[in-house]
Amino acid sequence: MRSSLALGWMLTGRERNGVSASLIRWSCGIFKAKGLTHVRIRVAGAPTEARLIHLRKLVEACEYYGVIPIIAYQADAYKTDPSASHEKELINWWSVVARYFGQTSPLLGFDLIYEPADKLNHNMASLNRVYDKTIRLIHAIDPQRMIFVAPRMRAAPEDLSALKLPAQSQNYVLAEWHIFPWGPLKSGGKYPWTSGTAAEKAAIRARINAAVRWQHKTGHASWVGGWAPGESIKMTPVASQFAFARFMACELKKAHIPYAINADTQFYDGEEGSVASGAGAPAQCDDRAGM
Repeated sequence: MRSSLALGWMLTGRERNGVSASLIRWSCGIFKAKGLTHVRIRVAGAPTEARLIHLRKLVEACEYYGVIPIIAYQADAYKTDPSASHEKELINWWSVVARYFGQTSPLLGFDLIYEPADKLNHNMASLNRVYDKTIRLIHAIDPQRMIFVAPRMRAAPEDLSALKLPAQSQNYVLAEWHIFPWGPLKSGGKYPWTSGTAAEKAAIRARINAAVRWQHKTGHASWVGGWAPGESIKMTPVASQFAFARFMACELKKAHIPYAINADTQFYDGEEGSVASGAGAPAQCDDRAGM
C-alpha cells in the first residue's frame, strides 16, 4: 500500500454535504498525483442512511483513481466506557457498514477502532472480545474484506503482543499502529527528535522493530495508521522536520511497512478543494535518511 493520508472528512457531523461527488473525485485525483496509494477515512457518529451514502461516494471516488480506501471508526463512546452496551453498539455499527458494502468494493478496508485508549488501556479482555466478534461478523459477510485492528495505548506498537486475533486470519487481518501521530512532540521535558542523533534514531528503530518482531511471530502484517513530521498546519516546515520525515519514510520502507501521513489538513482543504501552498509529494527515502 506504500504511503497515504489520514482524512478527517467525516468527523464533524456535517458530512461535507456541500461537497459534490465531482469535487470528492477531484480530491482523490490530487492524492493519487501526489503519490499516495491509499487513504484512511475517519468516521464518527451513527451509520445513518445519509452518512452511508456519503461514505460510498468517498469510496467510489477513491476507486475511480485506484486509491485504496480504509474506513476507520472513532468509537469514542466505547473507548470512554467499554461496557457491554457499548461493545454491542460498536459491533452493530460495523454490522451495518459491512452489510451496506457487502462484497462490493474489494479494495475497501475496515479499521475497527481509531486509537484504542482511555479506559480501554486497562481492559484488554473487552478489546480482544470486540475484535474477535467483529472480525467474525464482517468475514461472514465478506470473507476477503481487509480488516485492521489496533492495540491499546493509542495503537502503541509495543502493545501489539496483547492482541488475540482469530486463528487462520493472517491473510485478511492486519495490525494498525501509530508512531508520532502529531510529530515528535515533547514528552517528559524532552523532544524525541532534535537533529537526528544516533540515540534518537535508535529509539525510533526500536519501536518499528517491535512491530516487525510481532509480524514475524504471528504471521500478520501491519500498517502505520498515522505519523506526522510535526504540527505544521499554520507553520512553514523547518529543516529538522524534513530530516525527520525522510528518516521515518526510509525506516518504514526498509521494514516493508506501509503508512498513512497525519493528516489531510496539513496539505489539503477538502471543503474548499484547494491544495496547501508548498504541499509536495510524500517524503522519500534516500541514503542519508537511513544513516
